[in-house]
Parts: sequence; C-alpha cells; structure tokens
Amino acid sequence: MTACTLALLLGAPAAALAQPAPAAPAAAPAPPPPATDRIAEALAPQPGGLTPDEAARIALRTRPSLRVKQAELRAAAARVDQALLNYLPRVTVAAGYTRLSRVQNVLGAPSTSYVGTNLDPANPQVIPVQQGPLVSQPCPPPLSGNCVTDIAGTPITAVQTPAFSFPVLLNSYSLTASISVPISDYVLRISQGYASASHAESAKRIELEAEGLTIAADAKVAFFNWVRAKGSAVVAKEAVAQAEAHLKDANLTFQAGLISKADVLRLEAQVASAQQVQADADALAALAEEQIRVSLMLPAGKPLTIGVDVLHASAEPSTVQLTALQDEALARRLEIRALDETEHSLKKQVSLTRAGYFPRIDGFAEGQYQNPNQRVFPQTDEFRFTWNAGVRLSWTINDTLTTIPAVTEAQSRVEQIAAQKEQLLQGLKVEVASAYAELKRAEANIDAADRGLAAAEEGVRVQNELFRAGRATGVALVDAEAELTRARLRRVDARVGILVARTRLEHATGRDVEKASNAQKNP
Repeated sequence: MTACTLALLLGAPAAALAQPAPAAPAAAPAPPPPATDRIAEALAPQPGGLTPDEAARIALRTRPSLRVKQAELRAAAARVDQALLNYLPRVTVAAGYTRLSRVQNVLGAPSTSYVGTNLDPANPQVIPVQQGPLVSQPCPPPLSGNCVTDIAGTPITAVQTPAFSFPVLLNSYSLTASISVPISDYVLRISQGYASASHAESAKRIELEAEGLTIAADAKVAFFNWVRAKGSAVVAKEAVAQAEAHLKDANLTFQAGLISKADVLRLEAQVASAQQVQADADALAALAEEQIRVSLMLPAGKPLTIGVDVLHASAEPSTVQLTALQDEALARRLEIRALDETEHSLKKQVSLTRAGYFPRIDGFAEGQYQNPNQRVFPQTDEFRFTWNAGVRLSWTINDTLTTIPAVTEAQSRVEQIAAQKEQLLQGLKVEVASAYAELKRAEANIDAADRGLAAAEEGVRVQNELFRAGRATGVALVDAEAELTRARLRRVDARVGILVARTRLEHATGRDVEKASNAQKNP
C-alpha cells in the first residue's frame, strides 16, 4: 500500500467535529498520552535480524537461475576440454577374431613329367634326358623286356606331378593399432575451434557473475520493499485506531445534539474504509514476507525480523552527473563483456566453418599383429607383425558446396550479436537514467518528508499546548496525531525509497562489480 493512498484515507478532516473551545475553562483537561512512534518500533533493527547484504548472500545460494548459469558454465568448460583434446593425434586400438569358411585353394592341374634314370634300385640317379625322339629298345640288365629310352639309350620314367595347393587357416586373430594426425586441421580447424570454445566459456563465466549481481540487487530491493510494506501495515493499523477514535468522539457529540447524524455516518464510512485499507496493507505485508521466505528458502517457523536501521540511513545527495554515470556503466557492466566474448567466439566459428573450403591432409600409421598375417604368403598358423604409414589427401566436393551457406549462417550470428550489443548499450543508458531519476526523486522526497515530519511534530506540540489551555478539543489533537502518522509514513517511504534507488543505481552503473570482487578477495 503506497503512502499516497494511506495519506488520502488518513486525510479525512474532523473539522466538522471540532467545537468552539470554551472561553474560560474551569480547569485544563489532562492531555492524552504522547503519541508513540509505532512505525519506528515496527522497523527498529533487531539483533540477529535480516539485513540487505545477508539477503543477497542467501539468494546467491538458493536462487535457481544461478544454478542454471553454473550448469551452462560447466558445459562450456567441457567443450573447451573437448577442443583441447583435438590437438592430440587420433589413436585407435582394435582386436578381432574371425572364423573363416572352409575352401580349397589349388593352383593349376596335375601333370606328367619324364625323367631319366639308371633304373638301378641300389643306386638311383637322375640322368639328364637328351632332347630328341624317344625310342623303344630292350631294357638294360637286370631288367628285361623293352624300355623307352632317349636317343642316348637312357631309360625314361614317367612321374605324376600333383597340382599346387596350400593350407587354409580357418581361425584368424588380429591386434591392430593405428594413429592418425590431422595435419590440415591443426592450421584450419583445431586452433579456431579451441579459441571459439575458450571465448564461449569466458562469456558464460561473465554471465554467471552478472546473474549473481542481478540476484543480489533484486534480493536487496525485495528486502527494502518488505520493510516498506511493514511500515504501511503499521500506518494502516494506526489509521483504523484514529478513525475509530474520531467515531467515538462523534457519537458523544451527536448524543449532545451538537452534530448531525450525517456527520456520524460519514465517520463510520471513514472507519470502514480505513479497515479495508488495513486489510489490504496486511495482505501486502504478508505477501512481501512470504516472497522473501520463498526466494531465500527460509523455514516457515523462523521469525523474520529487520536487522538494519532504515530510518537513519545517510541521505547525502549524489553530485555525479548522468553522463558520467552512463559512461561508468558502459565501462563496468558485465553484460557488455559477456557479449564481447560471445562475439569473439562466433568470429572464430566463422573461421572454423571456412575450413570446409579446403581439402584435408592427414598423416597415418598402422601396425598389425595377426595370426595369420594377410601380408605373409603362404599363410602360417603363427602371429606375425607388419606395419604401414603414409599421407592422405582428401577433398569432398559436397562439403565445399555446403560450406558456403554454413559460412553465411555463422556470419549472420556474428551480426546478430553485434546488434544485440548495440541494443544493450542503449538499454543500459536508459536503465542508468531511470535509476538516476529515481534517486533524485528519492533525495527530494527525503527533504520534503523531513520538513513535513518536523511540521507535524510541531503541530502535535501546539495542539497539546492548546489542549492543556482548554482551547482545543481532543478531536483536533487526534487530527494532529494522524497528520504526524502520515508524516512518519512519508519519511519511511522516502528513506526506503532512497535505499532502493541507490541499490538500483549501484547495479545499473556496475559499481557492484568492484564490490563483489573486493568481497571475494577479502571474505
């Protein structure tokens, strides 16, 4: 409930109830007890109470949006590790077993050849056969009958030569190790990919810090708004009490026949309106407290008290000009640095995509330990080691064609980030201007509220003096106290407002970046 709304409800004058003071009272009536500053009591700091800085620290531990940024940072760091591992050659190790089907491997066909021999079983010798026609003549002793001889008379023997074949091994075992070195990727892809991933990780880290600062600022503002809601609830309660006091005096005056029934009904309507305002203010205060509990994950049974003095904070006006504050924001805000890192990352992605225009050059080497080894002939049932090495040039024409639109897409993302950065710069200037205007308004409200409070306090003092002298009624004194309550509310609203404005301006200009850095260095 705002101070203006409460002021309107509290502002119903009771002038219609005021009666001319007696000219010569017999004795000065006893004045009512001095009004107690219920707002100061409700907003007084308590030992162990919640402070804005403590609310910010708790929010940094419990806010889910910060955990989302932390998960994004871990994912970006993992991509950096992946890009770094691309510098290593690709090593592959494989082991295998193969069962082969049975086949017959035969080279040529059986043949018959003729050799010369002396046909002596005791002394067999192979004698060269003389070229020429074969003849049939009696065999030399100890053989009998006719023999086939060459022209020199050497007996000829026919020998059957089988076809050539070799065994087939049905079980095949292999151990293979290979290494591949992407030579062209070191120049065109890997370094750009690693730089892109590194800038992306840096952007996520900065975004995490910026999210933490936003959460801290929002937690502080929520704390101050809760304090403001508590003050408004107290004022609404006081308004009900004052309206009921007015109604009580009006009933007595009506019974004395000094006012009309319409005056009484008007005050009854004021009481009802004040009670409605109190219900709304209590509901808003309860909602603000529940928001603090939920956002900070505080237990429901834990009492929530104020641990900082919001009524006596320094109200020294700021002397920094708006343009200087805007320049300060552009130099300090982490969101700009995050977009810078994202832009660098996307530019490296463009270079990485352009690598698709060029062919690949890869060096490779492979070692095989196999049984049987396919490179050994004939195959034997034993393990043999062989190796090979070389350089391969490959160029996929389709990849070159698809690279053209891929580069265009990557460049479009760079342009998109550049436009977002320009939009962010404009938005930051507006944010700083809004926070600056709010601060100036809060500083002016504090001065007006302090002067209004001093006037209201003086008005209560004067009414007390007049009441003691019998020159004022209790209704006039109640009205003065009501104005004092409104003045205290305006003062609370102004004091809380300047704290909120300073918090927002501190975040808008990026001054909380330095404070957070110093807090990490000096915990």
